[in-house]
Amino acid sequence: MELGACQDRALRRLVQHAYECVPYYRALFDRQRLRPRHIRGTRDLGLLPFTSKAEMRARPERERIAAGLEPDRLLRVRTSGPAGEPFTVCRTWVEDKVQSSLRLGALRALGIGPRDRLAIVGPTGKPDSGDPKRLGRLLRMLGVHRRTKVDGLVEPDVVLRKLGERRPDILMGFPGMLDRLTAPELTLLRNAVRPRLVLVGGEVSTPAMRARLRDAFDAPVLESYASHEFPLMASSCPDGFNLHVCDDGVVLEVLTDGRPAEPGERGEVVVTNLHAYAMPFIRYRLGDLAARGGDCACGQPCSTIAAIEGRMVDCFPLPDGRRLHPYEIVTRLVREPSDWIRRYQLVQERPDRIVLRVVGTAAPERVAALIAAVRPLLGSGVEFSVEPIDEIPLTAGGKLPPSRSLVRSEYDTLSWTNPGRADA
Repeated sequence: MELGACQDRALRRLVQHAYECVPYYRALFDRQRLRPRHIRGTRDLGLLPFTSKAEMRARPERERIAAGLEPDRLLRVRTSGPAGEPFTVCRTWVEDKVQSSLRLGALRALGIGPRDRLAIVGPTGKPDSGDPKRLGRLLRMLGVHRRTKVDGLVEPDVVLRKLGERRPDILMGFPGMLDRLTAPELTLLRNAVRPRLVLVGGEVSTPAMRARLRDAFDAPVLESYASHEFPLMASSCPDGFNLHVCDDGVVLEVLTDGRPAEPGERGEVVVTNLHAYAMPFIRYRLGDLAARGGDCACGQPCSTIAAIEGRMVDCFPLPDGRRLHPYEIVTRLVREPSDWIRRYQLVQERPDRIVLRVVGTAAPERVAALIAAVRPLLGSGVEFSVEPIDEIPLTAGGKLPPSRSLVRSEYDTLSWTNPGRADA
C-alpha cells in the first residue's frame, strides 16, 4: 500500500482510539467540537488541536493513559526534559517493540548490520523503564546488535580506554559527549578506537562538532533525531544532506505561522506518533525548530528535514580545565525526588558559578539535598545555587535551551541561513 494511504489509515485509527479511550484527548477534541469522523487522513491534520508537554503535565496521568491499562504495568521512562520540562512517558511492551523495530530499520538503512558491534556513549544513570528486555538480551546472546554502554560523563581518557577494549564497529552517542573525546592529547587512546561510522543524536550537533568527530575518528558522521515521546523521527540520508523522516512511524510537520513550511523554510516541529496508544502524542509540539527538506537526492519517496534546532546543550568550561557536560547535573534531577520541578534551565554565569533556574516550589530541605548532590561534581571554588523563578524567558527564536554557558557557547556561531554539513 502507498505510504500516504498507510499514514492516513494509521492516523484515523489513532484519533478514533484517543477519542474513545483517553480522557485527555476526548476533552481536548470536544472543546474543538471535533469528532473522529472529521479526520480522514493527513490532509485534515489542521483540524486537530495542538498539544504540548506542559499541557499534558497539567492533567493527571490517569487522564493521559488509555482506559483499561494499569499505569503500574506499563513501561515508564522519566526523561530529564530536553526542553527543561521533566516528564514521564508510558507505553506498552508491544509498543516498545514496534518502536524498536523502526529503529532497527533505520540502522539498516544507514548500513549498520545485525552483526556490527555498537558502543553507545551517554549517561548510564537513567532510571530503567521497567522492561526486562529479555528479547534484546536473547538477540545479543545470538550476536545480533551486540552493544556496550559507556558512561559519557566520566573523564574522556576513561571513556576512550573502555571503547578501545571493545573496538566497536559503530560509535553512537550525544555529540557533546563524543566531542570531548576529540582533544589532540587523546590521539593515542583514540587510535585504538576505529569505528566504521559515528552516529550522533539527542542534541544538536554543529558543523564544527561533526568535523572534529569525522577527523578524530576518521569515519563519516551521521545523525538521528529522536525523543522519548518519539523514539525515531528522522535519520541521515547516507547519500545526501537531508534527514529522512520515519514516515511509517510518525507524521512530522514543520509549521511556519501555522501553515506547512516550504522546502528550505524554517518552522516549528509538530509530531504525531502513529504507534503510541497507551499514551498518545497527537500534534505534539516538541519545542524544536527545523528546516523543511525537499525531495532527497537519493530518490527515496520519504519526507525530509534539512536541519534541526533544538536541545542545544552547552558544555561548561570549569576553572580546573574540565568541560562539564550538563547531564552530569541533570541526571541528579531525575534520580532525586524532583517532581516539584516544572521547568528548569542551567546557566553558567561565570567559570566559577552555575545557577539552576527552577519554575516550581519545594521545601528548603529538598533544595538543600539537590545542591549537596551536585556540588561534589564541580570541584572546589565553583559555586552552585538554585534560583526559584516564576517563568524562564524564551530566546528570540522561541526556544528554551536547557543549558546555557555565558562563558563559551559553540551554538552562538550556528547559522540558520546556511546550517551546513561539515561531514558531507
